[in-house]
Amino acid sequence: MSIRHVVLSDLHLGARDSLLTHVHGSGEIADGPCEVLAAFANGMRETLADQEKPQLVLLGDALDLGLSPFGDVSKSFLQLLDAFFPADGTDLFDREIIYVAGNHDHHLWRMAQDHGFVSAIAGGQIPGDLDAVTTIFGTPSHRCRMMESLIAHRPHLQDASVRIAYPNWGLHDAGSGRAVVMHHGHYLDGMYRALSHVRGFLGDGDPRPATMRQLEQENGPWIDFLWSDLGSAGEIGGEAGSLYGTMLSAGASHDFAESIARRVTGGLHSRLGIDPKMELKYGVTLDNLIRAAVDLTAGRAAERQRDGYGHVLGEAEIEDIGWYLGKPLAEQMRQELAYTPRELSFIFGHTHKPFQDELLVDGCDVPVGIFNTGGWVLDEPTLMPVQGCAAMLVSDDLEVASLRLFNDPTDGTIAPVRVEGSGRETRLVDEAGEAVERASRHWAEFSRIVHAHIVEEADKRVRQMLDKSNEQLREAAE
Repeated sequence: MSIRHVVLSDLHLGARDSLLTHVHGSGEIADGPCEVLAAFANGMRETLADQEKPQLVLLGDALDLGLSPFGDVSKSFLQLLDAFFPADGTDLFDREIIYVAGNHDHHLWRMAQDHGFVSAIAGGQIPGDLDAVTTIFGTPSHRCRMMESLIAHRPHLQDASVRIAYPNWGLHDAGSGRAVVMHHGHYLDGMYRALSHVRGFLGDGDPRPATMRQLEQENGPWIDFLWSDLGSAGEIGGEAGSLYGTMLSAGASHDFAESIARRVTGGLHSRLGIDPKMELKYGVTLDNLIRAAVDLTAGRAAERQRDGYGHVLGEAEIEDIGWYLGKPLAEQMRQELAYTPRELSFIFGHTHKPFQDELLVDGCDVPVGIFNTGGWVLDEPTLMPVQGCAAMLVSDDLEVASLRLFNDPTDGTIAPVRVEGSGRETRLVDEAGEAVERASRHWAEFSRIVHAHIVEEADKRVRQMLDKSNEQLREAAE
């Protein structure tokens, strides 16, 4: 057995709170990979030694376009290339990368949609509309032009490419009946289905879309409007700061939601001449509806995020996963495969809380293996044990295992890198575990470096919070 795919999510390259962004003391993006990224590449290279190079799957929010300037993000992506595909060393992965966009980098999917439409026109066709989604299975036809343009800055990678899929990408084997599907995870979160909630209210229908196409057509513009490229949005981007930091404060998240609602209603009035006070139904005005929708998504989701730092999944999250797998995903798989996979594994990220488990899903004969990648950003200074990061390993016969890289060291220690499965016995867990053990010296060094950076960053944030609090007290006294 060999590892054919390595799945990484939520790298947030370019973000100052990402462990993978290499920043000078002055705050500028540095050249070359940082200590954490270099140590991770060394551990992976030793673990994957003596086997064919696997394909890298970047499962959304790899580029922090949602909150960081495009230039910072671009320079940080080059740091990743230098670690994984060094000019003076051996490639870690196959040179064809699969990219599945998330909420922070949905802009990349929009760019791919636009390019596909323009290319069709140039070829003599006029499509009916933009491609809302891609097929789940097979090599994606869309290319990520921004990332490929950055790759061109490294002449030794002239044959490398980045294929972009959205919102899912997967693998299947008709013989074994196995399938693995990957999705960034934002559509499991009600915050990113805001316009579906609005449609459900106006039409008294089910707010959960029945198909992937409907899900993206309704909510893709909402993600583009607010979440996809705040890093280049000037004043509002600066005000937003870190969404996850905002979520830690009830007052801050309420103010943020109110600010969003004011901008939406103000824009409708000034640009389109639409009166926010116009009545829709039941005495509810457009302004009422927008404020309620934002509160139910951004505001309430912020509350769930704060309350959820102590566990990986709550009841609502489990219900949303069941809906996503059992309805829109199942429908698209049936259309593409003409059969229902006997054994399904589902990989996602977004929550920054890694875990692996099994979940009973309507329509599936056996429990679905659920794997979350966690993330590489430090969301808060008060560390919680459920926060951390993992890389997903997918074998040639579509078994999945989680390479648990780290969790926040709340007790002063950090658990060693290890391989874990969802509960069922697999050869991959055993064999990958042996490979990690052989590379234990490299992984121990990785753990040491990560631990030091987490503690350093946490101390810095606590000092910043104390300084800000003292400043507010001084202003109040004056």
